[in-house]
Amino acid sequence: MKPQSNKRAWKKYVSNSVKAFFTIIFLCGHSAPTSISSTKKPFEVYDFIRMDLNKIQVFGDSSLLETFFDKLSDLEAGDQKQVEVLHIGDSHIQADFFSGWVREKFYEDARFPMKSRGFFFPYKAAKTNNPYNFSVSKIGTWEGKRASISYHKSNWGLAAISARTTESFAALTINVGIDSLHPYKGNIIEVYYPTDDPTQFTPIVMPLEPAKLISKEVKNGKVIFTFDKPISKFRFSFEKENASQNQFILRGFGVYDQLESGLSYSSSGVNGAKVTSYLRCKAIQEDIQSIHPDLLIISLGTNDAFHSPFNKNIFIQKYTQLIQDIRKVIPDLPIILTTPGDNFRKSKYLNKDNAIATKAMYQIAQQNNVAIWDFYHVMGGLSSIEQWSALSMTSKDRVHLSRIGYQYQGELFYRALMKYYNTY
Repeated sequence: MKPQSNKRAWKKYVSNSVKAFFTIIFLCGHSAPTSISSTKKPFEVYDFIRMDLNKIQVFGDSSLLETFFDKLSDLEAGDQKQVEVLHIGDSHIQADFFSGWVREKFYEDARFPMKSRGFFFPYKAAKTNNPYNFSVSKIGTWEGKRASISYHKSNWGLAAISARTTESFAALTINVGIDSLHPYKGNIIEVYYPTDDPTQFTPIVMPLEPAKLISKEVKNGKVIFTFDKPISKFRFSFEKENASQNQFILRGFGVYDQLESGLSYSSSGVNGAKVTSYLRCKAIQEDIQSIHPDLLIISLGTNDAFHSPFNKNIFIQKYTQLIQDIRKVIPDLPIILTTPGDNFRKSKYLNKDNAIATKAMYQIAQQNNVAIWDFYHVMGGLSSIEQWSALSMTSKDRVHLSRIGYQYQGELFYRALMKYYNTY
């Protein structure tokens, strides 16, 4: 670890007892079923779950996650203003049960203040399933385009999905504070769209709660609306200022509270997404640089390995390209890859290619200095999906998990991350 100032060393010293306490809470052995304390309900450790493997693995450069942990530690000590975590992936992330549970665990962890919802996409505007934890209502006709569908074309960014309208009266109403236990809000509302395209309507954000607009600033790929108070509900609409403006391509929103210190856990996924889907997103570097996360989590591989034959070499090549493209704009960005879990093909046949994809991701991690969380082996390896299914932790297709299953996955990931942080 890099030398630290006396001030930071003292902070870490006085927090040792707290760290030790949380280490006891988050560590557990490979046994059970056993009940472990949780904020909502007991966490059961089943005998097929490999808790001994539930860890974040780093190869070569042991300082890979140090910058993120430094900021997390400073936030805990009250010295860090903002910490940003970004989680991208496929349908497992679009539904936001897995990533959403990790977000809730951060929210409920007293060490890390959290109010911002972060970056997200209003999937309902694109006529696809929306996460449970924010609401979207729309006026007018909107057309969704996904980078995961080969014949779809759009000006995609980080979200790998877009919602386009040609109606200047179209509008969206967004509410990120519908969960009374986790009422997210922010005084900053960001709208992501092709700002360099003169055909785009001029975006308007109107708060539906008492707040006054302080400033509006257009940057590359987004416009930032700053209000004097944090809000959770707003109306998004347009102005048509000249004849050349004839459409609007929405690439996402950001809701951040910059009035107080805190952590935000942004997530964005797309049904059917492969690694190559994100390589089709020409504005992904622009958006990544704009958000500038302190930690990036990538959950891809399920769709890449779902269809036979699975080409391991192409998978490694494309995944490496994606990581390198992202690191062109943020060279020292800490990245964690999560492997696909065990699943079935066509709901009938065990997919043995997930083991090959997981092994390939170890190679990717080692060659590109990224960390990895091996969900495939933690969940039990080949055929463990049947045991998860017997506990109602999967959907009928035994590819996706049930809400309970995703929450269990999120719990496992959070424990692995905090285990690493507590030892740091």
